[in-house]
Amino acid sequence: MEEKPTYQELEARLRSMANAFQSYKQMAEPWREARKRFYSLSNRTQDGIYNFNLSIHKYVYTNPSFIKMFGHPCKDIVTTDSALERIHPEDRHKLQRKIEASILGQKEGDEAEYRCISSDGSIRWLHDRWIVLRNEHDVPTAIEGIVRDVTDMKDIISIRDYLESLLNSCMDAIIVTNEKGGVTFANKGAEDLFHLDRSDIIGSFIGDIIRNNAEGLRNIYEFLMKQAPVSNYECEAKLLNGDKVPLLISSAFLRDGKGKRMGIISYMRDISVRKQAEEHIRMLSQQLIRSQEVERSSIARDLHDHLAQNLYSLNIQLAAFMKSIEPPVGESEDHAKGIMESLQNIMGDVRKMVFNIHPTSLDTLGLTNTIHNLCKNLSQLYDLEIDFKTAGMESLELNFDVKIALYRLVQEGMINIAKHAKASKATVRLVNSFPKVILRIEDDGRGFDVGCIMETGTRNGCLGIWSMKERVAVLNGAMAIRSREPVGTRILVEIPYEQE
Repeated sequence: MEEKPTYQELEARLRSMANAFQSYKQMAEPWREARKRFYSLSNRTQDGIYNFNLSIHKYVYTNPSFIKMFGHPCKDIVTTDSALERIHPEDRHKLQRKIEASILGQKEGDEAEYRCISSDGSIRWLHDRWIVLRNEHDVPTAIEGIVRDVTDMKDIISIRDYLESLLNSCMDAIIVTNEKGGVTFANKGAEDLFHLDRSDIIGSFIGDIIRNNAEGLRNIYEFLMKQAPVSNYECEAKLLNGDKVPLLISSAFLRDGKGKRMGIISYMRDISVRKQAEEHIRMLSQQLIRSQEVERSSIARDLHDHLAQNLYSLNIQLAAFMKSIEPPVGESEDHAKGIMESLQNIMGDVRKMVFNIHPTSLDTLGLTNTIHNLCKNLSQLYDLEIDFKTAGMESLELNFDVKIALYRLVQEGMINIAKHAKASKATVRLVNSFPKVILRIEDDGRGFDVGCIMETGTRNGCLGIWSMKERVAVLNGAMAIRSREPVGTRILVEIPYEQE
């Protein structure tokens, strides 16, 4: 007969069981807490989570996001067939083959992207990553996985690929730099411009690839940071191989959602061909203007040496003839005086014509004296007060092209003022500011709309301003016009020069 345990033995067993239960409770509590956190996280995540049991061929766990992706309510058991029905037919068999390969093989898991047909008929791209669970005998028991909707990412990648292909199709250089000037994107045009492979460009500092020759700027990135956004800015840049290239640059800041600068996108075009064409046109224009001046000089000389001299001789002969005959009386006397006055007027007109066609005094009296005489004559002719002053021009030796251009600019400017401005006073300043000659012409007239004149001037036959700009451009100068109705007009011209 089995002896009954004593009270002390029962008490010891009870204490042992209590200790074991307490130990189990301590071990189970973290597991329950972890399980609670897992389900909380699983229910909140946007990714689908699943566990598929290979013995019963059913999903034993799916979180709400997984059910939402495949269109089944939470209370339903999602079967393999019903889930696979949502997968696009073209991708379904590929996925099945990958899963079977994972189960039959020894790989821990695999991943795949496929299209899923949602309940509204739209197609979503899913990225599925899974692992195969195996027992102690290495027999597969279940598949656990995470499914993520990557449709938006696919769209972004598609847009990115489209933009990259579009940018790469551009023959001009397109560069994207981060906030520190590191190149993050360069198209095929950048390779051609910099004579570098794209792999050598991306990741490099833009200032090490291309250097700007602009004053006060150490590198092209400093220029871009200082000037952006800029459109069609012309500058000369120096490449790594030492070549100097004229560039046309447009750039803008790239910003994030909060408006913070992320970097700069820049468009660069090599305008060497255009510059060569412009230089060729400039040389042709200069030759044309020089030829015109030579022809004018020839005409003026012919007028002065032949017509003017013949008129002068005729005037002397007529005066002598009038003295040799009996003085006419009455209407004859008035008629004779009229003939003499007409002859004097013709001689004056010829002298003015010769002076306007070509200032012969430019070579004998110099530029400033010739312009001074021009202003004096125009002041008397048009009853216009002209204030002409110079500074630093006396000892300056200029070539013929610059001298005749400055003279014609003053002449054209004064005639425009006299004919159109309705001004009472004009100011002309000619200043030597090495290495440029600065010409300033102002009036107190009625002013005009500069944009309108520049746009419609050629159509309306108003070629004065265009003629002045052409002369300045031929000499690589700059001309600015500021006019305001009814205040007046100011023309500022800067022409570079080299002394003879």
